[in-house]
This record gives sequence, structure tokens and C-alpha cells, in this order.
Amino acid sequence: MPHLKLSVTVPENILNEIKKIAGSRGTKVSRMVTEALRDKIMKIKEDAFVSQINKILESPEVTKDQLKMADDIANTMNIEELPW
Repeated sequence: MPHLKLSVTVPENILNEIKKIAGSRGTKVSRMVTEALRDKIMKIKEDAFVSQINKILESPEVTKDQLKMADDIANTMNIEELPW
């Protein structure tokens, strides 16, 4: 994947920390910033996914279906078959 340059402004203490950590890890500041941005993007996507799931699960119909399914499983499952 090609790399592009990006100019950003960050607080001095953040830049100093990034440089310090990058130096101690023997890596470049660019790598540290890329990792941090990748992690942040992943977190935003995960949070959005969890939010969508939670919204679906708020539905009374879904709750009713889940309770029925749990009840059916509890009534038909042999407790000795459970892995825990």
C-alpha cells in the first residue's frame, strides 16, 4: 500500500511522548502514528457495530424471541452436555 505524507498539529507533550516511545521501541514516529490511527479507526468501527447490535437488541420482539429461545434450550438441554 502506498504511503502518503500528512501534516498534523499535536500538543508538544504528545509529540514528545511519541518520540520517546518510538525511540525506546526502535521504530519511527510515522509508524507509531500509523498504529495509533489504525487502532482508533478500529475502535470507532467496533463501537459503531456494538451500537447497531444494541439497538437491535432493544427491540421488544427480539427480546421476546431471545427469551423463548433461551427457555427452549434450557428445557431441552442436558446440563451434563454443557462444556463448563
